[in-house]
Amino acid sequence: MIFRGKPENVNRQAANWLARLHADDRSAQDDAEFRVWLHADPNHARAFDQASTIWEAVGGLRDAPRAPAPPRLSRRAVMAGGAGLVLTGGLTLGWRQAHAGVFKTGIGEQRRFILDDGTRIMLDTDTHVRFRARDSMRLLTLEGGRVSLEIARDPRPFVIDAGDRRAVAQAARLDVRRDADQVALTALQGSAQVEASGKAIRVGSGQRIAMAAGRSDRFDQPEIDDLVAWQSGRLAFRDETVAQAAAEMNRYTHRTLLVSDPQAADMRLSGVYRVGDPEAFARSLAVLLPVKIAADSDAIRISAAP
Repeated sequence: MIFRGKPENVNRQAANWLARLHADDRSAQDDAEFRVWLHADPNHARAFDQASTIWEAVGGLRDAPRAPAPPRLSRRAVMAGGAGLVLTGGLTLGWRQAHAGVFKTGIGEQRRFILDDGTRIMLDTDTHVRFRARDSMRLLTLEGGRVSLEIARDPRPFVIDAGDRRAVAQAARLDVRRDADQVALTALQGSAQVEASGKAIRVGSGQRIAMAAGRSDRFDQPEIDDLVAWQSGRLAFRDETVAQAAAEMNRYTHRTLLVSDPQAADMRLSGVYRVGDPEAFARSLAVLLPVKIAADSDAIRISAAP
């Protein structure tokens, strides 16, 4: 893929390319598109070299790709970008045919399925959904977790049940997340109608609605590239606290990141990080921020450096 964006996003683009060039499924097309991106702007080569330098500094392989012709690699390692890092993970991916109407992932898993109506769905870590196609509608129940939907064209409406809220769409691309009574729905393409207090609220392409019990609905227009980063096993943070980032990273692993004190918890970071390797994530924080790391078999503790 060719990463395009504003000039201030060049470091993030370089981090994405470093991850792509070290991925297990790297292709000749990736190499060709990387060269197009590299030569499109002199700043791209400088950003990529900086990403490789930081990657080496946090313990990555010493044969990191350097512009303009990175070698073919497929290893588990730390990969860095200018403002943050891209870390390799161990998520399971691949298309599977739908059956029985119940779909689940465990912690650290991501899976793709094709539903009976032709809709393509991707489940994030620790996600549970049920699907049933009826004569009058198609019903997907999101018990918890996060899904990406490419809804197939069909005369029947596609209904998403997420606890106290329902959404209705047809032939749209949606990102839906449910954490207990908190639900967020983003229309990536097309639109959806969200039912609320007997009314239907339209969520248009590029819009997100965040809903929670006892709170007014919130609308915004998120950075879509950041929002969908999880689909490639990454998380994108923009000026998030260490506590917030650690909580998101913990969704993908049994080895918990513990932020040991308020000073470390309130530090802020930006960047794109590969999930599934909490130790490498913590090690990267020690390079970028004034924190210290203490690890044992069950947890990794992050605290402010003295």
